[in-house]
Amino acid sequence: MKNDTFLLGIVAGIVLLVVVAVIVVLARGGQENYIAADTPAGVVHNYFLAIQRRDYERAYGYLSDELEAKPELDDFMRTVDAPGNRAESSIQIGETTLDADRAQVDVTMTTYYGGGLFDSGNNATHQTAYLRATPGGDWRLIEFPYPYWGYDWNEARD
Repeated sequence: MKNDTFLLGIVAGIVLLVVVAVIVVLARGGQENYIAADTPAGVVHNYFLAIQRRDYERAYGYLSDELEAKPELDDFMRTVDAPGNRAESSIQIGETTLDADRAQVDVTMTTYYGGGLFDSGNNATHQTAYLRATPGGDWRLIEFPYPYWGYDWNEARD
């Protein structure tokens, strides 16, 4: 009888821990929010988040009008939402280097992949996003790491 009470206490403790863990995970949310876009880092954050949320019009608004071959919105959407670009990924924004009307933002992009318990992992790459200030003082992207940028957007049109 005493062993049954002890075992019941252990089981109840385990159930309580599982319930608390589920509540913590659900309450945490993990929902990223847009931030002020008055700095180069803010623009980089918001551009990436808008693409992740498939808010393509907002993401498109962060592209510089000075791009040699700025795509139309429909072409932009097809490029950033192409098969293979929908992988789970995150960015960590690093140091920003400012030079009058230009900026560089260091970005570490981590892509997560998986195929099961023993076939999963991630790949982190260190890259740079480039921005230029508009005459009004807003920051706009002139280059962003692949796969969230078209390879030909900076090439002159014939």
